[in-house]
Amino acid sequence: MDRLSHAVFHAQPLLWLEPAGQGEPRQDGVAQAGVTEQEPEFGGRQDKKFELRMDVAGFSPEELTVRQEGRKVTVTGRREKQSPGEDGGSFQEYLELHREMLLPTGLDVEAVTCSLCSDGQLRIEAPRLALQRAEGKAIPISVQAGEGATQGDTAAKEEKELGREEESGSQET
Repeated sequence: MDRLSHAVFHAQPLLWLEPAGQGEPRQDGVAQAGVTEQEPEFGGRQDKKFELRMDVAGFSPEELTVRQEGRKVTVTGRREKQSPGEDGGSFQEYLELHREMLLPTGLDVEAVTCSLCSDGQLRIEAPRLALQRAEGKAIPISVQAGEGATQGDTAAKEEKELGREEESGSQET
């Protein structure tokens, strides 16, 4: 029983992303599930990928399931271990994990990958979508004749002005 209570009450934080320049997880709660995005040293967003790390030490790949539905990623794990105990009894260890995370916008959710490192870290990665630069364009300026002018009034005035410009342009040639 002591081993069981030790395993339950001294659980490691299960989910984190390393803040910029720090190799240690944040510790701001008992069983922390805080997420912060890892920033590169030069500042700004990480250039090409998003990375999420989760401590799943004690689970084998066969005992873990990672499922994705849109931006939602669900990690579940289940482990049962039975061993002989003292006085002819048996000791049963039961470990279960369930975490749901929402991936940030701006990621290619069709290209999410998952890997289990030898140090017990489950790494979920997704490439960022390339931001397309908008081409510059001119935005027309409408002239309104006071606060009471409606959009229809402004459009009619613009049509009249365009008609005058076309007439004067054809007279000059």
